[in-house]
Amino acid sequence: GVMKVYREWKISGDDAWLESIWPEVRKSLEFAWKEWDRDMDGCFESLQHNTYDIELAGSNTFTGSWYLGALAAGEKIAEHLGFRGDAELYRSIRAKGRRKMERELFNGEYFMQDERKARRFDYQYGRGCLADQMIGQWFARVVGLGYLYDPLKVKKALRSVYKYNFKSDFRKHDNCQRIYAVNHESVLLLCTWPGGGRPGFPFPYSEEVWCGIEYQVASHMIYEGMVKEGLEIVKAVRDRY
Repeated sequence: GVMKVYREWKISGDDAWLESIWPEVRKSLEFAWKEWDRDMDGCFESLQHNTYDIELAGSNTFTGSWYLGALAAGEKIAEHLGFRGDAELYRSIRAKGRRKMERELFNGEYFMQDERKARRFDYQYGRGCLADQMIGQWFARVVGLGYLYDPLKVKKALRSVYKYNFKSDFRKHDNCQRIYAVNHESVLLLCTWPGGGRPGFPFPYSEEVWCGIEYQVASHMIYEGMVKEGLEIVKAVRDRY
């Protein structure tokens, strides 16, 4: 939501509107420190409800990248409106979060979930390669906020999503959930566990195929120069439907 405010302001140039909505933007960011990031280190520690209809436990870049993107947008807005103290606070928290996530969650190929927390709850992804792991970074690129993480790690994570989650044939994939793809169709899976460690009860939709995420990942790949891979995913979606 904070990044959407930033987007609408950049498109409209309406400073009066931005100033009028700023108190609510500030409250939105401060809510994170009451609910998810109480120590203000840029990483979520408590449970985070999300679009997979479960609560993720501990630090991860699925919700974490949205958080860093919101802090980046808040920083830009605060600077423009003259609230330098707020801008500096957002910048500091974002920098701490980036360092901690890159240090603790990046496994050399992609960003995982904090395993210490993931092991204590059902319906997590742990060591999985989540298609959505860079979703906040994607939207940051869309609205012009640049990189929230090391660009090389972002590119490597997307290459891993393509390598491990894109399947040119669905016939050998076990999926006891909703059937959005069958047989010879090409897909991008929501999550895979290339190095093992799949939880006994992973998040409920992990074996499914969602075209919304496929388009999001494809467009992010294109932003990062992976044009062939991005268009291959788009073609897979369009061929299916």
